[in-house]
Order: sequence, then C-alpha cells, then structure tokens
Amino acid sequence: MLNWVEPVVVLLGGGVLSLKLLAVWSHTRYTAHGVVDGKLAPNNLSPNSVCSEGETANIAPLAAEHVDSWENLQDAVESLSGRFILTEVNYLHAVFRTPLLGFEEDFEARYDKEAGCIHLRSASRVGFSDMGSNAKRVESLKRLVE
Repeated sequence: MLNWVEPVVVLLGGGVLSLKLLAVWSHTRYTAHGVVDGKLAPNNLSPNSVCSEGETANIAPLAAEHVDSWENLQDAVESLSGRFILTEVNYLHAVFRTPLLGFEEDFEARYDKEAGCIHLRSASRVGFSDMGSNAKRVESLKRLVE
C-alpha cells in the first residue's frame, strides 16, 4: 500500500539535490562583464536579467544628480548583503545569493556623471528564469538610494 512513498521521496530528494548542485555550480560562473565601450553589457536573452543600458534595456536607470547617490548605492548594496567583487570610481560589481538555495547573481552599476544617472544591471548566473529576483533587488536598491 505504501509502495508509492519511496519513489516520491527519491524523486523529491533528487530534485532538491540537483538544484543545490546547480547553485554550487553558479559560484564558478560570472555574468558580469564590466564596462565595455563605455557601457554595461547588454541583457541576456533569457528573462533572468535586468539592465538599464543598451538596446535590450528593460528598466530605468537610477537618477544621480550628485556623488552622494553613488555612495548611497554602495551602502544599499551592503545593506542587502551584497558582496563586493570590484569597486572603482564609476563602476561596481557585487554578488548576491538567493536565500533558499544560494544561487549567486551578479549586480553591476556604472555611474554616468554626464547623464546624471547610475546604470544598473543584475543577472542570474544559471537558469532561464529567476522568478523576478533580479528586478526585485534592483527596485529595492533604488528605493534605498532615492
């Protein structure tokens, strides 16, 4: 009568293990490309990234009339548990981890003084969909800075 329980447990356990292995693999891949030709890299073709710059932009940049906005963004990244990989005068790269399985996602920002804005890019390292986590993170960062 309980013959179905064991296969279900094995399938669920295998699925969770597969997701965790994928999360571990995400720690070895970067989607951050830095500033190329004066701009952030374009979005991925999958829906697991958001970017405010280039032809594939799907979010608005962060308004930044003064240098305080750039410093406030760095504070906001830190407050959301972002781990800084690289911080320069007008570029930063940080990594965030998803809470449940620990997938790593790259966040980049470029301070454009001439345009008075900060361009943002956030992308998952693996998978096709991020269930909106990058867009939510960018919106949270914007709220903290503005």
